[in-house]
Amino acid sequence: MNNIVQLTEKMVTFYQKCRLSIEIDHFFCHYKFQGKGVGRAMMEYIIEQAKQRGISRLYSEVSITARPFYESMGFKLVREQQVEMRGQ
Repeated sequence: MNNIVQLTEKMVTFYQKCRLSIEIDHFFCHYKFQGKGVGRAMMEYIIEQAKQRGISRLYSEVSITARPFYESMGFKLVREQQVEMRGQ
């Protein structure tokens, strides 16, 4: 496995390469930077790094709130899932 770690003054970002796919997990942008293109730039960087490394598949399990962002970045819905809340 190859790991990619990015450090900046404001955050630490970690990606893990496993075979030919990457799961994007816990991707978020601090609320002060939302709506300013920071999240889009971060995701574009991840996608470009994946392409350069020959990774053919990026995937993530996202909330209904995050879904439009991922779709705007070219991700496609594979399947929906149901999550139980408080044993219901």
